[in-house]
Amino acid sequence: MSQGVHRSSISATSGSHYDELSDTELIKLVGELKQNLKALQLENDVLERVLTRLDPSLLQGIQQAIEYASKFQSYSSMNVGSFVKSQTSKFGFESLASPSRMLTSPSKVSTRRIDSSARVGGTVIFGTGPRVNVLERSELVSTEMEIVIRNLEKVRSKAAKQHALLKAQLEEIGLRVNDIVKSYELFDKQVIVEGWDSIAQRIPAEIWIRFMTEWVKATDSQIGKLRLRTSTLNTHYSKLKGQIQVKEELSQNLRPVDFDKLKIENGECISVIEQKIQQLGELKKMTGDANLNLAVHKKALMQQNTYLANVLRTIRTKQQQAAVLDREKNVIEDEADKLEDKLEGVRKLRSAFEVPDVMDYVRVKAEVADLKHSIKMLENRSRVQQFALKSLTRQLKILN
Repeated sequence: MSQGVHRSSISATSGSHYDELSDTELIKLVGELKQNLKALQLENDVLERVLTRLDPSLLQGIQQAIEYASKFQSYSSMNVGSFVKSQTSKFGFESLASPSRMLTSPSKVSTRRIDSSARVGGTVIFGTGPRVNVLERSELVSTEMEIVIRNLEKVRSKAAKQHALLKAQLEEIGLRVNDIVKSYELFDKQVIVEGWDSIAQRIPAEIWIRFMTEWVKATDSQIGKLRLRTSTLNTHYSKLKGQIQVKEELSQNLRPVDFDKLKIENGECISVIEQKIQQLGELKKMTGDANLNLAVHKKALMQQNTYLANVLRTIRTKQQQAAVLDREKNVIEDEADKLEDKLEGVRKLRSAFEVPDVMDYVRVKAEVADLKHSIKMLENRSRVQQFALKSLTRQLKILN
């Protein structure tokens, strides 16, 4: 706003001195003027933002006032004063009296327009502008920077949301394209290539209907899965949203006393945790001792199980041997009965013949001796087996 006024004042006051300056001084002066121009542009931008934010109606007619000021600089001071009185009421320059008032409400600014109209109007018209000290400038700049940062954060969050939305849409479009390509390839393979009837020179309708039925079933299944996933995500979203609301309410309702209470509760929890850690260490020691004893007893139990398995194996072997001996005993008893019957027959035959033949006598006596020897051996063997059976039975009773 003050750029045109300063430019006109510079051209009017120092235009006659430009011819007397050297090239180096002119270059230096041009650099300084550029820096001043940038600073003035920045100040004008900040002031314009402040006025737009506080009262946009103050900006009406500013450019026209600057043009009028540049035109009427060559007039007399009386004409300038009359122009100031008319234009300040027309364009509202009186609100620029103090930048600190720009930060107040528009009602307060409007109440002081008449009091500061002459002073502010005079300074604007003559190119000096309103007096704004460094503190007020820094206050204006800091306020506008905070507003710009907030707006930038809003735009950034909005852009992040838009970026996430566009990314999700791109992913969805990619999935749709992949599904379309897969469906096209499957249709081309199952219907066009494999379903072509070379005899009828066409694709049967049954193949097309079967393909569409299967494709619709697969699509319905996928839609059901997506709906389930969407409902799950909505549930998670609503749950997280509720948690965020609860946290916001808690953050709004929190007081310093609550933090002290939390510190006390945290201290109690820490003491309980330390106590539990000590108990856990003791339990670990007890568990180690118990594991050691368990390993020792487990080893002893394994040895006893091995010994028991060997004993049971021996018992089964002895039982099998006893069964075999019982069968042999029965066979021997049968043979003994047969031999006894033969012996009885021989005795009857001997009693029937008073004087047998010597050779027959010798032969029969030899057979009898052999039979007696066999009977004696079988009896001894049976006695040994019975003794073994009794010992095994005794061992079984001891084990049981």
